[in-house]
Amino acid sequence: MSLEQQIQRESERFQVLFNRLSDTRWSEDATPEAQSHLAACQNQAHLVQSNINAFNMAAEKEHKRLLDIKGHGVKHAWYKIRGKLDQRLDEQEKLWLQKFEKCKVEEEHLAVLKNEIHSAQTYLQQCQSAYQEYVKSKRELDGLFEHFFGGTTPSYPEEDTIEQNLRREERHLSNLQNNCRMLTQVFHLLQQAHQAVTISRQALDEALNMNTFDLFSHSSFADMAVSSHLATARNASAQAQQLLNEARRIYPNIPHIGELHIKQDNLVFNIMFDNIWTDMNMRRMIQEASNRISHAETILTGVVLGIKQQLTTCEADRDRKSKEVKRLAGEHFTTRVSIVRHIIEPPPPYSSV
Repeated sequence: MSLEQQIQRESERFQVLFNRLSDTRWSEDATPEAQSHLAACQNQAHLVQSNINAFNMAAEKEHKRLLDIKGHGVKHAWYKIRGKLDQRLDEQEKLWLQKFEKCKVEEEHLAVLKNEIHSAQTYLQQCQSAYQEYVKSKRELDGLFEHFFGGTTPSYPEEDTIEQNLRREERHLSNLQNNCRMLTQVFHLLQQAHQAVTISRQALDEALNMNTFDLFSHSSFADMAVSSHLATARNASAQAQQLLNEARRIYPNIPHIGELHIKQDNLVFNIMFDNIWTDMNMRRMIQEASNRISHAETILTGVVLGIKQQLTTCEADRDRKSKEVKRLAGEHFTTRVSIVRHIIEPPPPYSSV
């Protein structure tokens, strides 16, 4: 059976699907707009409700003050003695009414917003229902077209050309998407590694400061503080190394940033034999580790920036390619529709009369 015969046989199904697609196409753009409008209304309602709560509290406070003045308490007696009771009552009543009126205005505003939210929810449901129908119709129509035009169609070379271009660009887009996912994961791992290296370097700085104090004090407390900071630095550097190893497993091109291992001191030995020589030896060890970690931090900063630039470029390429694929897909779909409609509804024969 020829392609034209297949299309003629499925003409009724095509027409039903195409009409349904045309009737629901509006929902593709309308659905996100309806979602945004509903979210905006809900946010506005939340803000108005907060205002109502605030005005209610203020109105209750002013009303309580009004009752205090009207009652027979100290305030009532004080204003009455001074001859200002009526004036103060009028002022307080005005303050209360102002807060009360503001609250009522906001409550009316909230009622309007609730109606608008209800309408927006109803409209969104209509959009979503239509969009589901649109997606379903588009999927079925694509399946029908694939049945007609899948593979090579010598009778319609322009359709083959567009299809080949589309498939090529889709593969390119898939590669870009995979690269973006990979670079994103590597970037996050390197960021965490950089944070760990920074913590290690800061801990070494603290250890060096305490070692300087220990040189002059020979304090056991200083030895313990040095050991504690070294342990923090060692743990952080070990964590950084693990993160770097994981990043290299995903992206082997990450350059080597240097040795991150930090030796741990012998706390008991340092306390028992605390003298200028052990302190100086500890100082040399800390300085050597600090220099290595600082150098690694500098290199890692550049590596993180480099990966970030690659990720930014990859994301831009991916977005451009996605738009191109979408354009080609639309062109491909339109071409197939035109071919099918031309076969189903051939133009009238030419007449010179």
